[in-house]
Amino acid sequence: MTTDELLSVEIGSRVSVFNRPFHYAGRTELMLDDGSQMFWLYGENDQLLSVSPDEEELILFEALEDEIESDDSVFFRGKEYEFSYENAGKISAVEGEADTEPDDRYLFSEYEATDGEVLRLVTNENTGQVAGYIGRTVSEDDLSEI
Repeated sequence: MTTDELLSVEIGSRVSVFNRPFHYAGRTELMLDDGSQMFWLYGENDQLLSVSPDEEELILFEALEDEIESDDSVFFRGKEYEFSYENAGKISAVEGEADTEPDDRYLFSEYEATDGEVLRLVTNENTGQVAGYIGRTVSEDDLSEI
């Protein structure tokens, strides 16, 4: 399944990610400061599928309950994550069940472990609330319709 096909799936549908069902419940569209778009697709069980169509990047995240301190690197669950990416953007659209509000602005930083696992810290600049997510990059081969 391609990135474009994934983004055209209707809310309420199910797709397979890593051979496990992802129940698509809501969607947030962000307009990033660099002019590109990012989509956050919300699933059940605190899952978040982050889609960057311009880069054809997909990452399946799960929300963390732990509070994480960040710097140039992060130590979490016995693993070191090195800073890899940072961006910010404003919510331009929200559909279905999503943890965001239109016009909220978010800053997010990513840290990557040597095994490819990604730790993302997301700060709502309107409220100051910080959320942590841990995930893995998804290839188009790891996605399919159910």
